Amino acid sequence: MGAYLCIASNGVPPTVSKRVMLIVHFPPMIWVPNQLVGAVEGQRMTLECHSEAYPKSINYWTREKGDIVPQGTYKAPVSVPVPF
Repeated sequence: MGAYLCIASNGVPPTVSKRVMLIVHFPPMIWVPNQLVGAVEGQRMTLECHSEAYPKSINYWTREKGDIVPQGTYKAPVSVPVPF
């Protein structure tokens, strides 16, 4: 991903150029650093789930029966890598 510049020159002025932006769309990649996390009932805990995707993915947690964990009970920090 990033900007690329094509330059054409044949000795006859002017040299010309054209900039293009390459954006690569790819499916989400996901990784969970801790596969097993334990806690005492009522204790706060952190479940980590990292993903990388373009366009940006929508991430959320579900329970075993498929219930989605309600918004506001977890945080979803986002980091955006800077393209070259």
